Amino acid sequence: RAPVASSDGDDARRARRNAQARALCRRACELLNLPIDTAVTALANVLKFYKRRDAIERASEDEARKRAKVSPELVVQAGIYLACKLEESVVRLADVVAATAATLDGEDGTVALDDRADVRLSEADARERAEGEILAGYAVVGRGAGDEGAEAMNAARDGDAMNAATGALYYAYKDRILVLEQEMLRAMEYELNTAQPHVYMFHIVHVIGGSRELACAASATLLDALFATAEPVGEEEAPTIAAAAVRRASVNLKCEKDLKSANGKMWYEILGFDAAAMDAVEERLREGSAT
Repeated sequence: RAPVASSDGDDARRARRNAQARALCRRACELLNLPIDTAVTALANVLKFYKRRDAIERASEDEARKRAKVSPELVVQAGIYLACKLEESVVRLADVVAATAATLDGEDGTVALDDRADVRLSEADARERAEGEILAGYAVVGRGAGDEGAEAMNAARDGDAMNAATGALYYAYKDRILVLEQEMLRAMEYELNTAQPHVYMFHIVHVIGGSRELACAASATLLDALFATAEPVGEEEAPTIAAAAVRRASVNLKCEKDLKSANGKMWYEILGFDAAAMDAVEERLREGSAT
């Protein structure tokens, strides 16, 4: 069946949503102090999920399905939590939820989303959670549940971001995130390996005799490039992106003349990299930095 035509407005909405998801993912990973490989995997999980979902939306004739939204808030939480499992980074789901909440609603509020997660408690769930927490000796928002229990707990989420990461509302988030994690795995077709351009980058710096300062600068540049990219990076692209990051970092540090070269050729030519492909990566990075 031929794909259904997608309007410019739909494409613009998807691009804006994906940019917001990338920004939220990066900031949350920074707050959690995740290793580079875990942050890169989290980003890849988010991008792969939305890539598959967007393809399904474009092919669907069901208007209700096309309008259905999955907030980047939940997608990023699921993506980070799954990445922590895949890369063996020990992080609690409660900390992931708290980090995204702090990014969205905290004092530094660095990321704004068009669509927030509408996580709510039913009256029955609120009453059950409240009774259990009272018996366990925990303070409960909306204690004395009755008809006001869910309303009080849901109001707490709107009034104080950190309440979303504790108590009954946390369990509501957890349920949604774990369901979304399974959907994310299906979107990835259970391909659990993620390209890690940083591995190539550090190897390149070592081979060309680069300094520690160059490695650090190239690492930061590479992260900028990855989080400015709307498509998940494949294994074939990873070396080129890594080389482009090293070249750009060396120019910024004004140390390109100190790196290995031979017969008038630059290090990336000697190593067999495609200079035109590297130029395209740097152009994409500049465009991402400008938006």
